[in-house]
Amino acid sequence: MSSLFRDDERDEEILRANELVEKGEELKTEGNTTGSIQLMLKALNIYLGIGAYLKMTEIFNLLTSSVKTESEILRIIEELRETIATMEYLDLPEEIAKLKMVLANLTYRSGNFLLAGNLFIEVADLFNEVDPEEYRQVSGMFLLRAGECFEKISRTERGENLILEAIKRFDTNIFDLNAAKRNLKVQINKTKKFELAIDTIQEIAEFFRRMEEQLEHTLDNTETFENLKQNVTSRLLHTISEYNLLKMICFKNLDDEDSVKKQAEKSLKDLTKAIELTKEEIKSGNYSNSDIVRIAFDMFTLQFFQEFANYQVEDPIDLVIRGLNKDVIKEIKDINYFQDTEHVLEADLYNCEDIVEEMDLSAVLKPFRAFILKSLRLIK
Repeated sequence: MSSLFRDDERDEEILRANELVEKGEELKTEGNTTGSIQLMLKALNIYLGIGAYLKMTEIFNLLTSSVKTESEILRIIEELRETIATMEYLDLPEEIAKLKMVLANLTYRSGNFLLAGNLFIEVADLFNEVDPEEYRQVSGMFLLRAGECFEKISRTERGENLILEAIKRFDTNIFDLNAAKRNLKVQINKTKKFELAIDTIQEIAEFFRRMEEQLEHTLDNTETFENLKQNVTSRLLHTISEYNLLKMICFKNLDDEDSVKKQAEKSLKDLTKAIELTKEEIKSGNYSNSDIVRIAFDMFTLQFFQEFANYQVEDPIDLVIRGLNKDVIKEIKDINYFQDTEHVLEADLYNCEDIVEEMDLSAVLKPFRAFILKSLRLIK
């Protein structure tokens, strides 16, 4: 395509497209999303026409940060599919991978978790094909996201298998997560060997912590990539905190109050970071309803740590809603976990056994519901 233009003509076209992008950014800042999208799409067509293919992902990342309504998302998805088809015809694998990453992220935002999960798997495979070593952890991150998507539609086994595959790409050490999880269930629910359970949880938490640290050092090429990395990091911290909640309860059952408080202090830092990362995503507009649910659950979990350790240092509701716009705050307040947090703040955790009994717990905590409920009696 670029051969149709002389160098001076191509330079003029690039300048014209750059001006459209700049104006589009101005309109976005002014709140004119529709106008911004129109200018960005005009710039996209110019870049595509002159063969400036490296600009494709940049434009779609800007568009992704602009769109808000379902109709806008669907429009950009349609444009993305057409551009990807062109990149596939031109056989540009790395650009295809980056564009499909944006497509997967937008599909996730639209709530189509089945399609999003399959797209994230495809993106992981594409990056792995481009350079298996350079993109090893990146492809693992996409598989983690895919696993989360399948978990959201109750395809639990599929989700777990993807997460285990992701783990292999993150961590070359031999660690049998499934075996550790099975041991933990026996140690807590059957044999009541809480000292052993604490050791097992420590191994699991350290394993996920290594994944978080490796993810921290992956390259930040685009805004969409950074948002995705923040989301996965937040989820890893969320998972670490859930296991450490069980660890704190084990300490309580051993009557080790100093360790209960120390664990609460550490986990409050993890949850605060997870909440702040999710808030950054929400503020950028790159979020779905599932992110709202998770931040509300993190809010409840944060208060659970504080109540259990008798160590109140954060107002969980203020921490979550501070700085968010009123529409997002309304969404959060409509989630049951928000109302449960309010109830705990008013009545204290000891008197909220019915809430924990009926709460929709995560895959990590659900097998230990009876253990958690019984341990509430140790608070008073």
